[in-house]
Amino acid sequence: MKCVFRARDAIEAHMLADLLDQAGIMAQVQGDMLQGAVGELPAAGLASVWVAESDEARAREVITDFEASQPADSPETHRPQAQASFTRGLLLGMILGAVMMLVLLR
Repeated sequence: MKCVFRARDAIEAHMLADLLDQAGIMAQVQGDMLQGAVGELPAAGLASVWVAESDEARAREVITDFEASQPADSPETHRPQAQASFTRGLLLGMILGAVMMLVLLR
């Protein structure tokens, strides 16, 4: 068996293993259950996809095609929107809290 892919998480590993299975390549996911042992900390790179040595070259072709079809990771594009939502929620909570305190103190 050869490791052909180290996934960010178990979902990505199983998704890729299923994709390889659809291409006729038997794949096995290993290390996906180790992420639960870490607890609340984000754990990356523990899950991996393994195939038979005879299928390694073909599996790498499928993986290359898969990676080429994926959008580029850009967490910066989502961060400003999340910060704005958090700020609005915080402000709304403070206003509602102040109004409730005024009502209760009267």
